[in-house]
Amino acid sequence: MHEFSIADAIVRATQEVVQANGGGKVEQIHLRIGELRQVVPDALLFAFDILKQDTPLSEACLQWETVPAQVRCKACGTEYHPQDVFWECPSCGAIGAEVVAGEELEIVAITLMEGSDAD
Repeated sequence: MHEFSIADAIVRATQEVVQANGGGKVEQIHLRIGELRQVVPDALLFAFDILKQDTPLSEACLQWETVPAQVRCKACGTEYHPQDVFWECPSCGAIGAEVVAGEELEIVAITLMEGSDAD
């Protein structure tokens, strides 16, 4: 389950950012996750809950927005939301495209708890 490696990366990156900015306890982490990442929300939350224990993120929650997949046809340049794994262009029928959006995995914001002091 790749959600554990994603959760681990989120925990590590958040800890680095918080430490570099004076420390504190994290209340919330806001993410952007692309549809093409195929992240299973319950699996990500499960992994995050395990990995955040005994860290400044122990009380943190995850929130995210899903970025819809958007691809561009290599033949005609039409941008569209792929409906299947073959990415057939709705304009010209060509198979295959380049990704324009939907592969994101970004930490957008980290919220610290009120009155949270550096450890």
